[in-house]
Amino acid sequence: MSKGDKRWIITGLAVALATGAALAVRHTTQSGRGGVNADQARTAINFGASGSGLAGEPPAVVPETPESIEAEVEASLAAWRNAILARDADTVVARDAAFQASPKRYGAALRKSASTDADERVRAFSTRVLGKLKDPALAGLYKELLADKSPFVRQNAAWALGELATDADGRAAARHAVAELRRARAKDPAPDVRAVAKGTLARLE
Repeated sequence: MSKGDKRWIITGLAVALATGAALAVRHTTQSGRGGVNADQARTAINFGASGSGLAGEPPAVVPETPESIEAEVEASLAAWRNAILARDADTVVARDAAFQASPKRYGAALRKSASTDADERVRAFSTRVLGKLKDPALAGLYKELLADKSPFVRQNAAWALGELATDADGRAAARHAVAELRRARAKDPAPDVRAVAKGTLARLE
């Protein structure tokens, strides 16, 4: 792996730790000479032929089906994966936020990505997103990922186990990986993995 790749992963994971994509909504109130009164506001309405005040009927809402959901999830994960590989941080952060907002929708696809994707960066980012969910049911996955061939994946797996320590159920689930964390703390060839494993153990023991 080139130094550029390593810098991208480290930078991308740091960005992913942030709050994700922030949405700023600005409400401006005008008064006095520059204000808009009620009569002026009414004249701005675009009346349709019916005189209802609406330019047209709203579009019909099409209910989702299992097939449409599967297709959307697949497309979203593909776009996210491409953004990671292209180092498109804005898209990565935006997709991360969407995944965290709907864990039931995207969780299975992210677990598969963390375990099986051919690219270590994608596996690492997938593990990071899952870790933010703080789901005790994922402790077994993180335990397995402590043996991943990529140090970036192992580091994020150790971090994700530490995130589970925020409540009793998560802490109990994460403790099943204590032996693997101790091994990582003592013997992992990557200093960053050893450091994160040490910090996680401090939260669990």
